[in-house]
Amino acid sequence: MTYPLFQHFRTTIDALTPRSDTQSPEQDLLLWRHEERDMSCYYAPFDHVNHDAKIIIVGITPGRTQMNRALMAAQQALQHNQSDTLTLQQVKQYASLSGSMRSRIVAMLNRLGYADKLGLHCCSQLWAEHHSLVHFCSILKYPIFIKGKDYNGQVNLHSIPALQHLLMNQFVQDISTISPDALIVPLGEMVANILTELSDTNQIKQPLPLFEKSVIAPPHPSGANAESIALLLMTDYPSLEAYQHTMFQRYMSKQSWLKKAGGKPQNEQKYKNARAARWHAIARVRAAYHL
Repeated sequence: MTYPLFQHFRTTIDALTPRSDTQSPEQDLLLWRHEERDMSCYYAPFDHVNHDAKIIIVGITPGRTQMNRALMAAQQALQHNQSDTLTLQQVKQYASLSGSMRSRIVAMLNRLGYADKLGLHCCSQLWAEHHSLVHFCSILKYPIFIKGKDYNGQVNLHSIPALQHLLMNQFVQDISTISPDALIVPLGEMVANILTELSDTNQIKQPLPLFEKSVIAPPHPSGANAESIALLLMTDYPSLEAYQHTMFQRYMSKQSWLKKAGGKPQNEQKYKNARAARWHAIARVRAAYHL
């Protein structure tokens, strides 16, 4: 198999200086820029497709940490004269959902029963000795940044032709080569919505996880979803009223608003409404997985 983008950027990657997880994108790896939206897309070596995967885990787009770790993993492999295929396999295994997200996604997959479905002791094995079972991917294959920050849906994907191209000419084509029996796990509501649209137009042949006729997705494993992830992992799900009360009392005791200039606590009802939205969203995921 050939990987034209990897071959094109091979010399640039090989010459990179060591990169930290938080380092800004390398300008020599720029694929395109959308000036009006201050949006940019950079190459990172996430090209490998595991055609034999039993499970497909779908995120939004590789973030800064994953991008930098992928580049460093690819550089190390190149210095050992490995083949392109082996290099890109190892990059996916090492960098996909890496950093602080890794432990969160492992815990969620275990909680949702995927270890049992795949015959694993723990889903951490998908990044280790059983990586042959999984295809890690994103609806936007290469890292996207808006005003220098990771893209997380701030701009509607359908409003930018270059994003549409990534979706249809990379993501859809890639998963069309994977078994129709593979399990799909969408991470977060945005991914679930995009996959719903693709499924409705027969662009995806794998069945999507459904609950009450809607695609169901565990929360994306970013730190911003810590509350939702904690709710999903709970052994005993609290009543809505008990959860709102406990969380508001905790919020008031921490007094985190004091760290902000002129800060003051949120209105109690507004705070509890936000907790209710998360509680209901995760209750649907738990019901779908019989938790």
